[in-house]
Order: sequence, then structure tokens, then C-alpha cells
Amino acid sequence: KLEEYGFALSDASKAIEVDPKYAKAFYRRATCYLQIAKPQLAVADFKKVVALEPRNTIVQSQLTATQKLVRRIEFEKAIEVEGEKNPVERCHEIIAEGQLFEFPYVLHFHYIQAAVRSKKPMLVHS
Repeated sequence: KLEEYGFALSDASKAIEVDPKYAKAFYRRATCYLQIAKPQLAVADFKKVVALEPRNTIVQSQLTATQKLVRRIEFEKAIEVEGEKNPVERCHEIIAEGQLFEFPYVLHFHYIQAAVRSKKPMLVHS
């Protein structure tokens, strides 16, 4: 309860080594994994508790909730755009490549600043 999850994790792991069927140790380790943001490891331990105590509905619901959390994290990682550049980098590239003058638009410095602040490109027709 003192938020010393590292010690609790170590103690639970040692208890599991001593008695691989000790459901409470798996449960405590799973909750520690959740507290230190390792939900995938918590899922494995919750599954072990459910296997040892199939009628434990509380752990079954915690397992389901943790699995949903893992799926959500994986989904959010999957939709992240890898290598996406921030607006400032992209403006510098456009200027360096000379693309700025290929269009019938003029990009003024104050519009670059506004675009950076709003994260939207702002072009002004000349």
C-alpha cells in the first residue's frame, strides 16, 4: 500500500517460485504490473489466476478490463503516423526545396508563425 511496487513485484515473484499454484501471488504481481504500466504482463498473471481459480469473477472481470486496455494501447500505437513531421520542420523543408515558389501563392513569415501555432498551413493568395 506504500506504492513500493518494485518490492511487491519481487516478493510476489519469489512467492510464485516457491509455490507456482499460489493464486494470490499471481494476483498481486498482476496488480503491480498494472501500477507500473505493464498491462501485457498483468494479463498473463490474471490469466494464471483465472486458470487456478476459474470461479473468481472479480479476477475474470479484471482480466477482461486489462485485455481491453492492452487492445486500446495497441490500437493507439497502430494509428500513430510514423515519421510524421511537425509543421515547423515541414515549412523549413518547403522553403529549402523551393516548393514555395511553384505555387501561385506567397507564404509570408507571419503566416508561417500562425501556421506553427495552429498546426495548420496558412497560405495567402498574392
